[in-house]
Amino acid sequence: MKKIFIWALVITSAGLCLYYGARTFLFKQKKSPSFPSPENIITVKRGNIVRTVSAFGQVVPNREASLHFLSSGVIEKIYVEEGDKVKKGQILASLNNSKQRAELLAAKNAYEKAKVDSPKSEVEEKRLNYEAAYESYQATFIKAPFTGEITEVLAQEGDRVSSSTPVISMINRDKMFVEVNVDEVDIREVAIGQRATVRFDAYPDLELSARVSDISRVATVQGGVTVVKVTLELLKFDERIKPGFSAEVEITVAKAHDVLKVPVEAIVEKDGRYFVTQVTEDGLKPVSVKVGISDEEHVEILSGLREGDKILANNYKLFERLKKSEERGERRLPGTMPFAPPRSSRRR
Repeated sequence: MKKIFIWALVITSAGLCLYYGARTFLFKQKKSPSFPSPENIITVKRGNIVRTVSAFGQVVPNREASLHFLSSGVIEKIYVEEGDKVKKGQILASLNNSKQRAELLAAKNAYEKAKVDSPKSEVEEKRLNYEAAYESYQATFIKAPFTGEITEVLAQEGDRVSSSTPVISMINRDKMFVEVNVDEVDIREVAIGQRATVRFDAYPDLELSARVSDISRVATVQGGVTVVKVTLELLKFDERIKPGFSAEVEITVAKAHDVLKVPVEAIVEKDGRYFVTQVTEDGLKPVSVKVGISDEEHVEILSGLREGDKILANNYKLFERLKKSEERGERRLPGTMPFAPPRSSRRR
């Protein structure tokens, strides 16, 4: 009985040692950076990458004007109201012009009479007098300089005005534009003809397409930042959009369709080369890759990986853990490489 008890005690102790030994080994495996958690493993897939440049600005109409008379006087008639649609050359307002009209008729009669029996020099004099009287008469009218709509009437009939007094404002909205300021760092990627998406503070759910139509030839400094004015034409008219609205623009400056892509956090740079960590049956394998464009969330992979490959989604954390392991003198794990982590956490 004593021998049986001793053997039972030995077997039980051995079992406990095996149990705790296996448990400790598995726990260390789980904690080891060579066994990444499932959520840190992704499959390389194909997709689209679109890189954009964002900027803010305001909506402006095709044309706008503040109209005034070219002479002083008393307003006799205003023919339009706010919101009226008008055509180019249409009379919008007039001054009391009895004097100018009388002078015009007298000059015209004198010119016609001179053409019958006066010397050539006198005819020329009368013609010039007639043209001057006509210009003086025309200065008593405000005419629409372009086809558009009246946005504001700033004076009333009977008001005395001068040549500098604004009387009527009008715009043309046949085309609408957005003017934005693009940072000098980004302007090199912007070109005429590029498409963009425009959003408006007044209507957050509204998105309109636009096209870059002009880039300023000069840069300016605003708030300590050097910017370049870029003008975009809205490609669709929407009655809700008013001149002066605040707008956010995203200009598409580069795009790639149906390409291999990985998260930016999966890429590590070392000495001008780029690497990802591939997950294989044998462990973790650093792979050199050639990268293309980036949208600050994903990076295009030009070579080094294939669709369906498994890689670590976040390499920065892994290499930090490996670095700490090496500093503690732990054995480097099979299939790994002692890269330095990225010099900067800035997205590429």
